[in-house]
Amino acid sequence: MDRKGYILCIDDEVTVLETLKEQLTGFFDATHEILTAISAEEATELIDEITSTGEKVELIITDQMMPGMKGDEFLQMIHQKLPDTMKILLTGQAGLDSAIRAINEGGLNRYIEKPWNIETLRKDITTLIGKFRENLENQYLINNLERRIKELGG
Repeated sequence: MDRKGYILCIDDEVTVLETLKEQLTGFFDATHEILTAISAEEATELIDEITSTGEKVELIITDQMMPGMKGDEFLQMIHQKLPDTMKILLTGQAGLDSAIRAINEGGLNRYIEKPWNIETLRKDITTLIGKFRENLENQYLINNLERRIKELGG
């Protein structure tokens, strides 16, 4: 893949965002642009901006406890728009109900508690990005196969 992918981090605590961005940039800067947002609303605007250019948000990491829209609600809304995007709920306070809702309705791929272990987070992100890119490649191959079948009169 020639272009950089996008990883979007959402948290209302600026210090958490700065730490997360610094840590992720150290591991993923060569392949990804790390973007941050302090609210679900700001994140939605960034997502709309990225997707309007045909680019893809490969991974979203969101906090659960934020003013306005909670992380699980945000993931549920985004899952409707971007079902293939990988999603991590990062939280220090969420209960089991919000985690279950995020898994069932928001397409949650990982649930990580604060404070996170950077090595574990890095491995999870690497795995999820690999899964995202495999899914994208598989869809591309399926589309080409379907097109070829139509061309052959099938």
